[in-house]
Amino acid sequence: MGYDRAFSALHLEEADRVAQVEFLSNTEFIAEVSGLNPMLSPEEARSRAYSMLDIDMIWFTYNPLDPWGFLKNKEGFFEVRGDSWSKAYPTTWRKIFNNVKSVEEIYSFNPFESWNVPSVQEIAKRIYEEYNRVRLNYSGLLIPGGTYHTCLMWLIKAFGLEWTVKAAYRDPKAFKRVLDLFGEISLLEAKAWAQTNIEAFISHDDICSTRGPFFPISWMRKYLFPWYKRIWHELKSRGIIVLFCTDGDMTSIVDDIAESGADGFIIEECCNLKSIADKYGNEKVIIGGVDIGILTYGTVQDVIGEVKRCLETAGAYPGYFINVSGSIPDNVPLKNLEAYFKAARKYGRRPIRLSKP
Repeated sequence: MGYDRAFSALHLEEADRVAQVEFLSNTEFIAEVSGLNPMLSPEEARSRAYSMLDIDMIWFTYNPLDPWGFLKNKEGFFEVRGDSWSKAYPTTWRKIFNNVKSVEEIYSFNPFESWNVPSVQEIAKRIYEEYNRVRLNYSGLLIPGGTYHTCLMWLIKAFGLEWTVKAAYRDPKAFKRVLDLFGEISLLEAKAWAQTNIEAFISHDDICSTRGPFFPISWMRKYLFPWYKRIWHELKSRGIIVLFCTDGDMTSIVDDIAESGADGFIIEECCNLKSIADKYGNEKVIIGGVDIGILTYGTVQDVIGEVKRCLETAGAYPGYFINVSGSIPDNVPLKNLEAYFKAARKYGRRPIRLSKP
């Protein structure tokens, strides 16, 4: 089914089973499922694994403008997370922010003066090239567009979470000035994405921890959520479905995210899946809820129980996608991954009937 099943779920229409989207990076499991060596052909191996596992939509974000690209010449340590994360699919994280000495540096920063920000047309050209490359590699699946930096994430990646939060609390008005500048860049990217033929858009911004939002909700309603509304309007006006994603627990702000225009939520296990599904299951797309900790440290029976918990809670709603929170790296045991995908197929068939394992 692939694309068709994902398309149905995004439009709140039931398919033969609950749709599934994953960010799979487990080298050994991809090799096992695909029959290919991910170290030699990582994209081909992952694409074949997705097809063999009958995954319907891939996780995809792309930013033609990235603060790390502009800041590589500054002080800071960029760590490649290889063997500890994924041998075949390493990621990079900026660990040290030595170039930030005070919040005043953040307040005075102007990305339009410091960076060479291209036009909407140039941004759209870069997006087309990357999106078409990915679409060719993952034919038969629904490929969304997406951004890792909806708004606040620009500052977190450029200056670090600690400095960003400190600056926001120290002087909200001064912080608003620089936040608005990054919001304008996101608006340019949204206008560029709106020129493509994507059907859905993953809008990522880390604004929560496992204990809830980083900032008072009143602050976000004043400074942040208006930007979400403006950015998402560019996409929604073209009929593109917007899916919001943040790390941590967004339960307390899910109403604000909905009011800002999101058509769906990508949630982690620390969110209240039942509360969100009970309120929005019939009108919004809901993705996620499966605890990566259980897949990593639990037994096979624990994994099956976790799949059944999520399906029992949200599986009856047409827009629900089963999904492991975050991504699936190398340290997840093969037997648990095998159990997870088998259980998702078995218990995700509609109508949902959760028999004993």
